[in-house]
Amino acid sequence: MHASAGIVYCSLVEDASCPGNQAPPTPVRSEPSPIWRQVLGLGSRMTLKRSVVFCLRFLVRPAMTLNWLTFLGNFARRNALGCPHDDLLRKSLGTFFIHGASACDRLKLLTNHFRIAGEVLAPEVLRALWRGDAMDVGMVEGRSESYRIHLLLADHCGSRHEGVFALRLSRARDGYTLCTAGFIFVRSGYTGSSVAIGGMQGPKATDAKRALITATRCLGGLRPKDAVLLILQGLVSNVSSGHFMAVSNARHVINQRRRKRRRMMHVNMDDYWIERGGEPAAPFGFRLPIKSAPDAQVANKREQAKLAFWEAGSRLLPKPACSG
Repeated sequence: MHASAGIVYCSLVEDASCPGNQAPPTPVRSEPSPIWRQVLGLGSRMTLKRSVVFCLRFLVRPAMTLNWLTFLGNFARRNALGCPHDDLLRKSLGTFFIHGASACDRLKLLTNHFRIAGEVLAPEVLRALWRGDAMDVGMVEGRSESYRIHLLLADHCGSRHEGVFALRLSRARDGYTLCTAGFIFVRSGYTGSSVAIGGMQGPKATDAKRALITATRCLGGLRPKDAVLLILQGLVSNVSSGHFMAVSNARHVINQRRRKRRRMMHVNMDDYWIERGGEPAAPFGFRLPIKSAPDAQVANKREQAKLAFWEAGSRLLPKPACSG
């Protein structure tokens, strides 16, 4: 097919009554792709500031932005997903996931994430996340509180630069967020898949410390961020070759922000990854082992909670990744 100025010309066909002669091309007007109609309508659905930022990003990296939008359109068509959420169109290739990477490398991380997601996630889960819905993964009972787990777009829980998807752990009674972890799917070995964690965030309210202490006691001594890490380990237990990855302090995207913003990162994630058995490894900073499911025979509350969170993650990816 040859395209010019919005016109698509059908391939030339040979005139059966006169072999060797060809009929003139018949112009057929093409309909714009749904993804481009969606892009053109972004301005009417966003604030002025966001519209300006999106346009500036397009001007700074036109080729990369076009490649990303084209990928979204093709991926949606191949998987019958419909239009993606606007926040996926607005993904920033300049500040995504890892500090010091090129825009080209970040684009590869984004596209590979969705290719793997299409292999390992159930179609209804992928479709819900694609359109911006929050998936209710399950609920874990503590001593006096219940805790709900959601899988959603990272853009919708303050982790837009730290991943494409995110896991959020919150109190069931009021939705108070205790921990979020942004992540992407990555290749592991030749045929396996795993996740890379771009960052973990705790609550930002003034009573954050007290809320975390209360939740830890309620879960038998299991900290909320350890609970989220267990969910992620369960998530990739069926498809990974035995490890997952995490971004180090030096490679965290917050290093690209202003100094005032960088000061908001209070936790030394390097220490946390090392405490959890992590070892320095390229390209993100750390590689961590995936532990087997906690012992179901242990009766104490902490081990029961650990098993419940691990199993909640394992139910998300019930089938192995396809090879190829």
